[in-house]
Amino acid sequence: MNTITLVIAVVLLCGILLARANRRFGFPALISFVAVGAIFAAIDPSVLETVTPTVAKDLSYIALAFILYEGGLHTSLRRIRRTWAPALSLATVGVLVSAAIMTAMAYYLLHLSIVAAALFGVAASSTDAASVFSVLGGTSLRRRLVDVLEVESGTNDPMAFFLTTILIQWHEQGLGPVGHATWYVLGLFILEMGLGLVVGALVGIVGSFVNRRIQLDTGGLYPALSLGFALLSFALAQTLGGSGFLAVYVTSVVIASRKMEHRYSIIRFHEGLAWTMHILMFVVLGFFLLPRDLWYVSLPGVGLAIGALILARPAAVWMSTIGMGFTRKEKLFIAWAGLRGAAPIVLILSAVESQIPGYIVLIQVIFFLVIASTLVQGLTVHRFAEQLDLVEPTPSEDVLELISIARENAVILPVEIAPDSSLVDKRMVEIKFPENTLCYGIVRGEQVVVPRGGTRLRAGDHLLVLSDNRHIPNLRTLFKSEQVGSPAMLP
Repeated sequence: MNTITLVIAVVLLCGILLARANRRFGFPALISFVAVGAIFAAIDPSVLETVTPTVAKDLSYIALAFILYEGGLHTSLRRIRRTWAPALSLATVGVLVSAAIMTAMAYYLLHLSIVAAALFGVAASSTDAASVFSVLGGTSLRRRLVDVLEVESGTNDPMAFFLTTILIQWHEQGLGPVGHATWYVLGLFILEMGLGLVVGALVGIVGSFVNRRIQLDTGGLYPALSLGFALLSFALAQTLGGSGFLAVYVTSVVIASRKMEHRYSIIRFHEGLAWTMHILMFVVLGFFLLPRDLWYVSLPGVGLAIGALILARPAAVWMSTIGMGFTRKEKLFIAWAGLRGAAPIVLILSAVESQIPGYIVLIQVIFFLVIASTLVQGLTVHRFAEQLDLVEPTPSEDVLELISIARENAVILPVEIAPDSSLVDKRMVEIKFPENTLCYGIVRGEQVVVPRGGTRLRAGDHLLVLSDNRHIPNLRTLFKSEQVGSPAMLP
């Protein structure tokens, strides 16, 4: 037990330090996580006896669900309404077009069976939510492009997993005559996506209602409540035969689009959890990477990587965004920013678990493709956006540094006016606040009042006082007869 705990601690700390170093030097962090896993497996090969493909797949499913949930918390219904047509077209039509092209290339370059080639084609066609959220998070791209890419990456995983399930069923059981197979696939698609959508929406509505009404004793329980609804949405949809990935994404979007108590702490918690899942996924998947085997598939791997980057993805983007108002430059960028990551590898692990003929070649080639995509696209996507003039103005580094200083020193002090307080019925202008201090809001029942000089205080008012942390003693003296809460740093 101590050894396992030590390994987890070392891997997690390495991942966090690498994430910091990679952001500073511009190197994709996800590749470093894979390298940590590959090095660890090389040092201790027995790890593969514990972390089997089935275990790795199950862990990755949960990790990907948490990543999608965190991405949905940053995606409002307004953003989806603005981009749903191109995003869903890319997530469905785009996946099918790209999968068809990559299937044909894999069939001729790798000499695989049609089912194995199709599994590779589907896996290679799915942009990865983890990679896209990681690379595009906090960028200054045009908002519409970021919205389209993030919503696409959050919704094309369900499509890719559905196609993978169909292909594995085809291999194991057969689908019968073409007519029967067509209706079966369409029916299953409607069932999976419909259940995923309905379950996700219902759990999101219930989760939002509970979040606003439960009134927990401590704010630290609200992130745990959110985590519980994320797991409920994913597991319930999967149990009923729906798409758990679509459900968990929809749940988070619904919750984020409604009033949310302790929104800041919930989002920060899930951001940290998503990064932990990033590290876990890529380290675990790195266990299956054998660098010496990459040499044997390097030639077809290069061909497939080039085909994915300059043929399959651009064709998918052009065909799925016809008539949607994108310029040529925007289409070029959407095509280039469709990063592959852990999701394709997880899809191939399903083929490994089912013992699809040629799965050893599949897993090595998909790793080759993912590494090529992350390195080539991850290192150039921001520069490419600048060259295409798709970057919006952002605050200078000096302004960001000022924000950082404000977060270090500024505090919010909550003050409740007692019924017998001497401040009741006093005007704001009569209260002698310390220097550089401002009462910027009064919570009065269910209303928020923006105070003016003539605003009179009432019993039960909750004042939100913004100040420098050096003035906390003075504020406590000023409000010595009131109920003063603990100061909180600015978010």
